[in-house]
Amino acid sequence: MKRNKFIQIVSTLSAVAVFLSGTLSCSDDDGAGETRTVEVVRAKKPFKVFGFDGQCRYSYCPSAVLNEDGSVHLFFCGNPEQHIMVDNIYHIVLDRNGNYSSVSDVLQPGASGSWDDHHTCDPSIVQGEFLWDNETYKYAMFFLGNRYGVYYNEVGVAFSNDLNSSSWRKWPDQIVRKTWTEDGDQAIGGTGKSWGVGQSCAVSLDRKGKVLLTYTIGDMDGTRVVWQEIDMSDLSNMQYGPVNTMCRTGLKNIDGNQDVTCNCDFAVNLEENKIVVIRPVNSNVADYPTYIPVASEIDYMDFSSFKAGTGQWTELFRIDKQYSGCPRNHNAALERDSFGHISDWKNPSFYYTVSKSSPDVAPEQGRHAEWTYHIWKGSVYHTEVEVPVK
Repeated sequence: MKRNKFIQIVSTLSAVAVFLSGTLSCSDDDGAGETRTVEVVRAKKPFKVFGFDGQCRYSYCPSAVLNEDGSVHLFFCGNPEQHIMVDNIYHIVLDRNGNYSSVSDVLQPGASGSWDDHHTCDPSIVQGEFLWDNETYKYAMFFLGNRYGVYYNEVGVAFSNDLNSSSWRKWPDQIVRKTWTEDGDQAIGGTGKSWGVGQSCAVSLDRKGKVLLTYTIGDMDGTRVVWQEIDMSDLSNMQYGPVNTMCRTGLKNIDGNQDVTCNCDFAVNLEENKIVVIRPVNSNVADYPTYIPVASEIDYMDFSSFKAGTGQWTELFRIDKQYSGCPRNHNAALERDSFGHISDWKNPSFYYTVSKSSPDVAPEQGRHAEWTYHIWKGSVYHTEVEVPVK
């Protein structure tokens, strides 16, 4: 029986064949009985990780740090008071069976009048060596900050020597500021205002003080994801590299057209020269909540191409209603080690936020979609199957 081997990557919406070895050749006979070995990407059944059940509170924007024993430190956004949409950053520890520890509120908005006195959200944790006031910190937590009275966001960072800490030391100023110099919001036509900068993700480049920081920008020039290298070895003398716009080639929206990039989480495998992203798949939906994407997607490319601003992203898996059973699938994160690295990049685990849509939710007191934001976990894996040639 003749066998020809190739790789076929299957997502919930599409099947894409990628030939890695061997070919399917013509035969002198009719091909009866011929098979080929096909490697397919399949997904394990997702499950709920956390939610403030029975309360008008949300949990979303996870950041997952995988420990060697298989447990996971999960940081995420939530609101401390029911019905009030103010973001704090929370922390739980998940064991290998999905059980979680008590919930800790680990980062809060700053004092009144500070640059982040309204929201602290979108955590991203990375390990390194960060010197500040003669103390070297082991972990940095990047976060989105926002103050009362303005619309725009900026990026801050806080430090700790323990992922279980209930108190992180905030750097006093923004580490990445809005792109315009004028005080206050930037008007972009009509009643529109620029979103600012935020949704950062940090990856260690040297397991010490050098990080690759990605973040979203929304301003007069549009919405985009950018990256820059920052040397934070000595916080009194941080070194910023140039800001580079991320290549979008290969990233499609729900209609199959070139997508706008925002709100991405990344992981790298430096040994295999790969970078993996999990991102929103932007869509136009008519039912509430119209501002939440229906799907998220995992894509990859060579890390060297990413840094060169070239190459093309390849889809690995799409998280949509067909997979999750939920109408909205958004604000997702990859499971990474403490340096932001991923050893098995072909078979990632991921965390994402779900939301209900109308008529189950409505923009009115007690029924907001935000109160259905819960965090779920999924994973994909490659497996080989035999299929007939004809």
